Amino acid sequence: MTIFSYLKERKFLIFHLLIICLINLIVLFLYGCPVEPSGYAFVICMVFLIFSGILDYFFLRKKHNLLLSYEPDTDKEISELLVKSGMIEKDYQNLVSKMELKQKQIFSYSHKKGQEASDFYTLWVHQIKTPIQALRLLFQTSPDNISGMKSELFKIERYVDIVLGYLRMEHMNNDLNFKHYSLEDLVKQAVKKYSPLFIQSKLSLSLESLDSLVLTDEKWMVFVMEQLLSNALKYTSKGRIHIYGSSVTNQNTTQTVLVIKDTGIGIASEDLPRIFERGFTGYNGRMDKKASGLGLYLCKSVLQKLGHEISITSQTNEGTSVTIHFTENKNYSQANLTKT
Repeated sequence: MTIFSYLKERKFLIFHLLIICLINLIVLFLYGCPVEPSGYAFVICMVFLIFSGILDYFFLRKKHNLLLSYEPDTDKEISELLVKSGMIEKDYQNLVSKMELKQKQIFSYSHKKGQEASDFYTLWVHQIKTPIQALRLLFQTSPDNISGMKSELFKIERYVDIVLGYLRMEHMNNDLNFKHYSLEDLVKQAVKKYSPLFIQSKLSLSLESLDSLVLTDEKWMVFVMEQLLSNALKYTSKGRIHIYGSSVTNQNTTQTVLVIKDTGIGIASEDLPRIFERGFTGYNGRMDKKASGLGLYLCKSVLQKLGHEISITSQTNEGTSVTIHFTENKNYSQANLTKT
């Protein structure tokens, strides 16, 4: 910092001090004070101002050089560079500290999301390789096995749906359209997509008591049902898949549940508390070698955003029951539907 830049920085303060000294000199002159003592007083004031200005110059230059020496890639925080020498500077330091804390929170959140996305895509790429390799093997060894190729192609499409669901889930709140939908229509949309697998696996399907209306988003609810049906088909080699619903009205609240029950291999009791964790496959997944641990994680995440709940009960070698809970307050939902 040069003397000229300092004077430019403090020009208003210097101007005001000079005006004050000049006013004092004029007042003394008007009261008839001799010129000589008035001049002495003016000179003393000027000396004091110059001395104070020199001290202020060195103090300001030190702070200026300290700020210039800051390197963004160091661990030192900007707030540490601000000297609490006045009320305004304290306010600035508190403001900068809050901004730094906010920046750390944003960075931590972004880093966490980035790590989650990296883990998700790594796992997804690893899993999608299996049906691609199976499809390539069928082309080489059994080019006439059209049904087998279609099955592997369907698995690839399912994995693509999973990654698309994951990408859209972050901003799904902007894409929600809550209406009353027929539970039976929602279930049939999901079942229609998986009808070829029902035929291929020779599993029977029964639908029962689905004549209820639920307040939800159609696209995301069907996505969840498709994932749950996919799991039921994957781990059920014989028997049937039973889908049914029930509804109970209590004063202003209607509680509807949808149950997807299979007769598959079931889930080990020690795995049940963790089945909704991202990437967790449990004992069945380790045995199957094809489980991604993504389906149930996405189902749980989507249902939470929709305001629904999901629970699972299961017994090994007897089957699994997945229950989706819809709870609707009639007064609240009617008010929101009226606004829309």
